[in-house]
Amino acid sequence: MLSSTSAEPEVLHDWRARILSTILMFIAVLGALTAVPSVWLALRHELWAIAWIDIAALAWVLVLWRRKSLPYRFRASNLLALIYLMGVWFLVHIGPVSQIYLMAFPVMAALLLGLRPALLALGINALTLMTVGYLANTDLHVPGFEARPFVEWIVITINFIFINAIITISCAVLLQQLERSLEHQLVISRSLAQGQEDLKRVNEELQRTASALNRLAYFDELTGLPNRRMLMDRLGQALAIARRSPMSGILLYLDLDRFKNINDARGHAAGDALLLAVAQRLGGLMREEDTVARLGGDEFVILSTRPAQEHDSDARAARVVASKVREAFEQPFILDGQPYSASASIGVVVLGPATQGTEDLLRNADTAMYRAKAAGRNRIAFFEAAMQKEVEEQLALESELARSIDQEQLALHLQSQVNATGTVVGVEVLLRWTHPLHGAVAPSRFIPIAEESSLILRLGNWVLEQACHTQRQLLAAGHAIPVSLNVSPRQFHQADFVEQVLAVLDRSGARADLLVFEVTEGLLLENLEHTIPRMNALAARGIRFSIDDFGTGYSSLAYLKRLPLHELKIDRSFIQDTPHDPGDTAIVAMILSMAQHLGLKVVAEGVETRAQADFLAAHGCHAMQGFLYSHPQPLDAWLRVTHRSSSLFGPL
Repeated sequence: MLSSTSAEPEVLHDWRARILSTILMFIAVLGALTAVPSVWLALRHELWAIAWIDIAALAWVLVLWRRKSLPYRFRASNLLALIYLMGVWFLVHIGPVSQIYLMAFPVMAALLLGLRPALLALGINALTLMTVGYLANTDLHVPGFEARPFVEWIVITINFIFINAIITISCAVLLQQLERSLEHQLVISRSLAQGQEDLKRVNEELQRTASALNRLAYFDELTGLPNRRMLMDRLGQALAIARRSPMSGILLYLDLDRFKNINDARGHAAGDALLLAVAQRLGGLMREEDTVARLGGDEFVILSTRPAQEHDSDARAARVVASKVREAFEQPFILDGQPYSASASIGVVVLGPATQGTEDLLRNADTAMYRAKAAGRNRIAFFEAAMQKEVEEQLALESELARSIDQEQLALHLQSQVNATGTVVGVEVLLRWTHPLHGAVAPSRFIPIAEESSLILRLGNWVLEQACHTQRQLLAAGHAIPVSLNVSPRQFHQADFVEQVLAVLDRSGARADLLVFEVTEGLLLENLEHTIPRMNALAARGIRFSIDDFGTGYSSLAYLKRLPLHELKIDRSFIQDTPHDPGDTAIVAMILSMAQHLGLKVVAEGVETRAQADFLAAHGCHAMQGFLYSHPQPLDAWLRVTHRSSSLFGPL
């Protein structure tokens, strides 16, 4: 049985304390009701001791009852002591009636303190009856033992203790079972409470997990904006509403211009900071009901819905919103105290009641965005059906271009480069594609498509192989002249480009000193420290380099001096108005003068009139190329024309 110790559960201790207070209350009330007539009768018959005992006992009980701040064991022990002393006093002065008090002593001990204190109380009762009863010679006799009073009190004590023990132990066992039941209920109650707490924690954890999963599924991790899945869901809702009610909207597709430059120059941390700043600025720019989403990389989409208006009004509203977004990029972004300038190309689609599906709309906006980027970046372009048709045609053309290499639809045409006397001093090989159904496909159509895909690498390798083969044929025909070919930036920046070129030279047996690689200024300036070693490695083998379209890029005397260059090629845009346009004439004259001082050869392309040729010859241009002299033509045709005369034209 649990005892009332400091280790006892607090609830059980409170239960015992309530029982003690209840007992003291009943004793005080009943004692007061019985003590008043008892004291009155005792005083009337001059039984002073009984009166004082009743008054003292009642006062003692009242103090124990009212002073609940006293320790529990102190109050319980005092109540048991009072009951015991009352029993002893009555045993001495009254007689056998005292056994009623003595019998209550161990029963109350069992109730208030437990089984062990109750057994101790039984032992104290037995000793008291044997000593005090015998010595006081109370008026209690057992027939047959009158002559032997000690034995008589042994018999009385044994019988009294037997009955008292049965009552006391029964009470203690019942109370023990009650306490165990209460303790079991407490354990169950605590388990239920703990279970509820655990369930609450599990629910909270599940809610947090669900929220995190929802955020991962529908929101961009870096910017916190809705991601593609959330955008498509909201776009689908907007389209469903538009089909049921007059509703229109605007879809803006943004792509940051030259974002890669920031990543390369400042690192990905700066790029992420810029994306976050862009997201915050766009979010603050739009209405709360609008959706600003990040699709990934540097691409953002804005969905803005509104009541349907006239189509022209919708277009004007879209233009206003797009212009506002573009203007938001005019202010620099401050990252770590440093200003960063950024712009965006924006494609716009106007939604309407009879609009397309979500994927179609997003594709159309993407198409318009690429149209804006192709127009020069930092622009706004609206989607038109013709755009989609053009994109589909380009995809088909790209697929057919990939097959053209294996199906021998490609060929190299030669265009002569002549000097001031009309002598052929070189040729440029130009790629031509003859489609079996569409006929000749202009290079201006298929070259940009190849540049945007990996096809340019296959085409570049094929052109290099064929140029080397063409050079061998020219040599066999007695024309030891340089062969120029264009090298794309993607081809040049391949990790093994130098090894590929050298392998082709070794395999074909072509002369490296009669190969001229035409490259753009943009290629040269992109990662210049990486470009120079490659050019030097190829120049050491004998290959020469020419800057194509010189004057249209980032001309700089500094890089001209650092690179192993052989010639400059003046762009046709400067030649076409020479010598009639003073500005173009001055630029051409300056380029020729600069090349002369740097020891570089100059080739002018796009020469179509005698006046242009005379001006270039007079200013020391080394070679001229254009329709005035020849159109690009296949090798066999070029050989026939060249063989008819050692010079295409007379002296200029």
